[in-house]
Amino acid sequence: MTSTQPDDLITRLIEADKPADVVHAGAACLAGMLDGFRWVKSRHSLERQESVRREVLQLEKSKWNRSGHLIKFTVTSLTVFDDDLGRWRRANPELTVRRPESVESIVCASSFLDTPGHFVVLTHPEERPMRLEQFAAHLRDTALPWFASTADPEQIARAAPDPLLTGWGFAQDLMEFLVSTGRHPQAQALWKRVQEHQPAHQQAFAAGRAMAGTRERPRWHTPEALGWSASVLGLL
Repeated sequence: MTSTQPDDLITRLIEADKPADVVHAGAACLAGMLDGFRWVKSRHSLERQESVRREVLQLEKSKWNRSGHLIKFTVTSLTVFDDDLGRWRRANPELTVRRPESVESIVCASSFLDTPGHFVVLTHPEERPMRLEQFAAHLRDTALPWFASTADPEQIARAAPDPLLTGWGFAQDLMEFLVSTGRHPQAQALWKRVQEHQPAHQQAFAAGRAMAGTRERPRWHTPEALGWSASVLGLL
């Protein structure tokens, strides 16, 4: 266990018996191993807040957890929120599509379930510190670089991972984020990259642009929504 962990937390992790207690202690320890993150028990997530930006590692405990048999939890998803982006969307409803209120400030998100090693097993007390160290190292190699790819608005057009730019991904949200911060050239560069990355969706992009002309609103996370946003955000 890293020296940043309080002794009482380490003791609680090792001595815990009930799966829920092990998961909570393990998540709190894990947060201390990841720079700037904290365990938010009420949301079952590890979160890092930097000004208006919030990065979230969503955790889920196994439904098969049983003391002495199996205790594990999984990182299911990675999400970035930005409070200023949420305020911009509320102030400019004509420039954005409708989203559930819970994700009004969303910048981007990704499932983590396709990543090898997306869970940690804490069944045996004596192995828990070591296993958490290994899991933290894995997250530093995988999850934290994913967050970093959108941390600098000046670099998003270049650095955003390709899976975010699919027809059903978060390119629209990223374009809105860039426009909301006054970075139209970067938003245009991202839109250009999306078109190059998704040539099969050109017809859908055109349909979205046509919807903007008739004041129709596309469904969030569709290729049409990307074309619509490019039009209403002035990226064409």
